[in-house]
Amino acid sequence: MRTNSNKKVHKIKRDPYKTLIRFLVTMAVLAVVGVGVFYLCSLAVTKDYTDTRDRIMAENAEGEVEFNARMNELRNQSAAQNAPVQNAQADLNLPSWEKTLDGATWRVQDEGSAGLENTSTVTLDRAQLMNGGLMLVNAWHSLPSDFSEDGLVSVGTTGNFKIQVQDGSVQLFQPAFDALVEALAAAKEDGLEYFIVREGYRSVVEQEGLFNDEMQDLSSRYSGNRLIEETKKVVNYPGTSDYHTGMSFRMDVYQSGNSELNGQKFQAESKQGAWLTENCWRYGIIFRFPSRDFPNASWQDKSYKTGVSSQLNLYRYVGKAHAAAMRVLDMCLEEYIEFLIAHPHICIYENDALKYEVVRIKGVGNQQSIALPVPNPANGYQASLDNMDGVVMAYAY
Repeated sequence: MRTNSNKKVHKIKRDPYKTLIRFLVTMAVLAVVGVGVFYLCSLAVTKDYTDTRDRIMAENAEGEVEFNARMNELRNQSAAQNAPVQNAQADLNLPSWEKTLDGATWRVQDEGSAGLENTSTVTLDRAQLMNGGLMLVNAWHSLPSDFSEDGLVSVGTTGNFKIQVQDGSVQLFQPAFDALVEALAAAKEDGLEYFIVREGYRSVVEQEGLFNDEMQDLSSRYSGNRLIEETKKVVNYPGTSDYHTGMSFRMDVYQSGNSELNGQKFQAESKQGAWLTENCWRYGIIFRFPSRDFPNASWQDKSYKTGVSSQLNLYRYVGKAHAAAMRVLDMCLEEYIEFLIAHPHICIYENDALKYEVVRIKGVGNQQSIALPVPNPANGYQASLDNMDGVVMAYAY
């Protein structure tokens, strides 16, 4: 404002536009400062969070290593302290079995009375356990009456026909399919292809048809019980075929237009057969029915245990722990389950490093669900009924 000579006061009118501009500029400056302060605070908070998170993760990782080491130490101490005095001397002389495979020393060690320590519990139902891979089905142990086909997958369509199959009916349970995929991928890396799966899961109804057809062919020579027994020598009695498990598959070689390859005997002549028989155990697969000079003369004849003397290119998924143990022990499936009954707790080592631990729990009967132990240091497990009143747990380390 200003004063004139008459002492009158006159107010100077402010330009409202300039006032608005100054106000907006002031608000903009305050906003920029606020955003800058917020951004700096955010960076500080984020850095603090990241540093704290990384520190906690590092501490947790170190703590987990220390914890597992301590648990193993306590486990060993507990096993030593809790072992019955009368068994102390026996446990010092527990048997072990060794074999060198591709330069590595594999050992199966009987753990005697030592139990599992620091275990949690998983509850599995009977259907899951029947598909665990180790269920024995043969002439003396029939397929359980409550066995279910649920979970079978088509080998052709599931693998997008990257694995050749005889036809679209070839099926397996998922663990067997996954192991086969892994094995054939390894074979391909070694330059071997053109495997074909001739047959997988076979139902009891299908087995009945095969059995009746064979019995009809033999009916002109035999009759009565003799006819049935003679038929069994060629075709498994319905309910007793390993094909029923959905874990077994018959292999061969095939390439369109390659008559030389297609005419080769899988075991005796093809490189594919020799590779698969020698290496399948690494992927949890076994050659199911060794017989005289088959798959080759270096294998022991196991037909007296399996009840099968036919030369079948049949492989069976059992899981990596069991396949490794059977390879070291030179056992067929029947022998191995009998071995676990006599030695219900074993550890499997590769070059003295613990790879697997196997425990058999007996007396499960027909329980529909079973609570089973899993030791803390294990990073995976496989659980299976053995069809001989036991559940076999295999732990990977």
